[in-house]
Amino acid sequence: MQATHPHFPHYRLWLIIGWGMVVGAAVLSLIPLSIDMREGGDKIGHFVAYAGLTFWFGMLYAGPRRRLAIALAFTLMGVAIEFLQGLTDYRSFEVADIVADAVGTVIGVALLHTPLANALDWVERFLRRIGWNG
Repeated sequence: MQATHPHFPHYRLWLIIGWGMVVGAAVLSLIPLSIDMREGGDKIGHFVAYAGLTFWFGMLYAGPRRRLAIALAFTLMGVAIEFLQGLTDYRSFEVADIVADAVGTVIGVALLHTPLANALDWVERFLRRIGWNG
């Protein structure tokens, strides 16, 4: 993937934020947490996290092949994390989590076909307008 993006002067910032989200999702998935959620409530978190990750990186890297690769990579990340959780004594492997992750990636890609896909363009224009150069 390219080092800079011609449409995003703050590309490195967006990339750092994106990788921060990836690390955050992985860490939160693998540390012991004692959050009491209603039956299946964590699936919403899986769905939102993977939709957000796929959407974020899809905004940074246009093109159907790149976006498919991004969706596949995040789906595989979800599978890998589930296997890692199964190796712990405080988390468990759940196929339903993998499904929620995969559905999230599909929705993330679908959002890239809406006007929301221009969100970083809008932010970049706003930053230019206020004179913030990062």
